[in-house]
Amino acid sequence: MSAGLREETRSVAASVGAEPPVGGMAAKIALAIVAIGWVGVLTLVLRHSIFVSHDSISNYGHVWYVQERIWHGHPLPFRMPVVGHGAAFAFPYGFIPWFTAALLWPLLGNWIVTLWLVLGTVALIVTTYWAFPELRRGWWSAAVLVNPALVLAPIYGELPFIWAAAMLMGAVACWRRKRYWPAAVLAGLGQATHPAVVLPMAALLVACWWHWETDRPSLLRYYAASLVIVIPAVWLVFASPVFSDSSTAVIMTNLVATLAGRGLILLVPIALVVLKRHGQLLQKPAHLASWLPSACFAALLGLNIVLMGPLDVPYAWGALQRRANTEVLTFIRSPKFVPGATYRILRNDFRIGMYQLEQHGAKLDSEFFPESIARQSWPSLTKYSAFLRKRRVDFVIIFANYDRQWRTNEHTLLRDLTKRGRNGCSPEFVGVRRIEATPDFDVYEILRTC
Repeated sequence: MSAGLREETRSVAASVGAEPPVGGMAAKIALAIVAIGWVGVLTLVLRHSIFVSHDSISNYGHVWYVQERIWHGHPLPFRMPVVGHGAAFAFPYGFIPWFTAALLWPLLGNWIVTLWLVLGTVALIVTTYWAFPELRRGWWSAAVLVNPALVLAPIYGELPFIWAAAMLMGAVACWRRKRYWPAAVLAGLGQATHPAVVLPMAALLVACWWHWETDRPSLLRYYAASLVIVIPAVWLVFASPVFSDSSTAVIMTNLVATLAGRGLILLVPIALVVLKRHGQLLQKPAHLASWLPSACFAALLGLNIVLMGPLDVPYAWGALQRRANTEVLTFIRSPKFVPGATYRILRNDFRIGMYQLEQHGAKLDSEFFPESIARQSWPSLTKYSAFLRKRRVDFVIIFANYDRQWRTNEHTLLRDLTKRGRNGCSPEFVGVRRIEATPDFDVYEILRTC
């Protein structure tokens, strides 16, 4: 960051501390309401030993496996053969939050993951204000707290991203204070913790700042130093089965959509700082400064409402009261459950059923990530049989709510293969036998070798 802008940042921060909060009493009330709302939300999250939401269960699954290994006399695991049809990694990302949670697992059990989710969120809020001291008061402060990406991150259960974003914010804060090596280290750790999203975020940040940076060689040098930490993490992401199990189109579409949404975590505070400086430079408080901060707050609040439908936000908010569904446990406790076998479970339960199977000794045909589950239709019984063989599937558990939500032909294909019976196994087709039928789900045994 240029010396001129650093000096201006200090002067702006000082002026923020000297001037009354923009908006007066209304701003104070808005900030108090939002802050109380955050305390309430995080308190509700902490009530759950397992917080069941869109992206949360993968954290419990990986932390549980790692702690099982390290607390039972095994070395820190590199592979995680119980998921991803035997090819998954224990740390495809998220090493720092997952490993530290695993170390404390004996003290708090599942709840340590929930606690790490909340503490990471608090750290992200704190580092945002640390990185952008211009936004610490009044409407600007309230606007930071209603950033849609910040609001959604904890209720979606985005633990590795939250920790990674907090480290990246810390890097921004250090850079603005001329602490270059701490900035490089924090940037590297943040990118390594969630390389798929935070690495491109950091790269875009550096590329955009390049135009204003007067000491470009230093910016390039320290950014390059941060990437040294990231190289192993990037390799793990690309080597993970989620990449081989998904098409390039699916991966790129999900990556762009995820980056566009989560990128607001950094874009919003930067935009607020730019707007605040713009309003101050115009020096027209009667016409601009009086309504600009509150307008930014209202716009961000409105954006949260607009995104509720497209991002399935109401269902995420339901996690604050949702309890882990235990229906799969009834099958696990039956004599029909086979520990050590590979299960493919298809159910709309935020993958809690996958976690329950893992905890009771089953293997999973996919990773916990949606891209790996293969929620799709197949053109023929032959193609589907080849898929089951490739993933070494021994049993398929498929729920009625999965059929209603995704409307694939997988259940139909299983029924068609069942008509052929176990003796229908051939080099072209797997043999299938239904071993459990309930109003809510069916369980099929797969005979892969004839």
